[in-house]
Amino acid sequence: FCGPPKAFPHASLSQKKHYYYVGQVLHFKCWSGYEKRCPTSGTFMCKRVNGKIIWTPPDIQCTNDSS
Repeated sequence: FCGPPKAFPHASLSQKKHYYYVGQVLHFKCWSGYEKRCPTSGTFMCKRVNGKIIWTPPDIQCTNDSS
C-alpha cells in the first residue's frame, strides 16, 4: 500500500483515503478559479520500484495567473 500523497497548492484529490493500492492512479483537480498549467496531467500512481512502494512524481501546477 501507499500512504496518502503529499498535498499540492491549489489542488485537491479526486479520492481521499488513508492508504492506496499498488497500481492505483489518483487524479488531482485544480480548485475553482485555478487552472492546470501545461504540460500537466494531474495524475500519478502508487508503484513498487526496487522493492519500495512509492508515488510516481506528479506533474501538476495550478495557477490563477492568466499570463
